[in-house]
Amino acid sequence: MVAISATNSATPSLQSVLGGARVAQARREADQAQAHAQNLRQQADQAENEARQSQGRWRDLRQRSQQAEPTYQPRRQGPQGYSAGQIINVSV
Repeated sequence: MVAISATNSATPSLQSVLGGARVAQARREADQAQAHAQNLRQQADQAENEARQSQGRWRDLRQRSQQAEPTYQPRRQGPQGYSAGQIINVSV
């Protein structure tokens, strides 16, 4: 009886071998999932940074456009509602 139990403990059972293989496979899958999640986090961080930069550029351009003088200046009205530079026909 002692020899049989020594032989049984020396060779792993098929069930324990299969269980170990399943554990190893599960670890590999977990590592892959973790690497994929980390990659997605990096992509999300990059997209967020790009969005912040874009919003900053938009705010800067908007602020500059509000401060800049327009290229078109409307005509200024003279003393009696006449536009500056308008010729008035005065007959004597």
